[in-house]
This record gives sequence, structure tokens and C-alpha cells, in this order.
Amino acid sequence: MESQNDLNDKIRLTTIKIQEEHPELIKYINEIPRNFLSNSEKGINNKELKGYLDSLNNLLETYAKKH
Repeated sequence: MESQNDLNDKIRLTTIKIQEEHPELIKYINEIPRNFLSNSEKGINNKELKGYLDSLNNLLETYAKKH
């Protein structure tokens, strides 16, 4: 299983890729549920980070298929 640091790095790199290569998708990033932000008292777990990363990657893949 990936560490939180690895997942955070992948999220950061994916977000940068979206910003640089597909800036028109930035508005959709805010629509992706980020449940881990509301659970900050419990701490962020890897499953939530992985889910967010998967959502970002799905956004890119879906966009690439259509354009």
C-alpha cells in the first residue's frame, strides 16, 4: 500500500498536470467530493486519498476520451 506522502505527491502532480495541460478542467476539481477534509478530526487515511486521486485520474481519462 502506498504511503500518504506518495499519494499526496501523486495528487499534487496530477493536479499540476490538469492545470498545465487542461486548464479547462480546473472548475471540475472543486466538484470532486473530498470527504477527508470534513474528517480532519480523525485524520486523513490512505483510502480517502486514493479515492481522491482516482477521481482526478478519472476526470483526466474521461476528458481525454471525449476530446
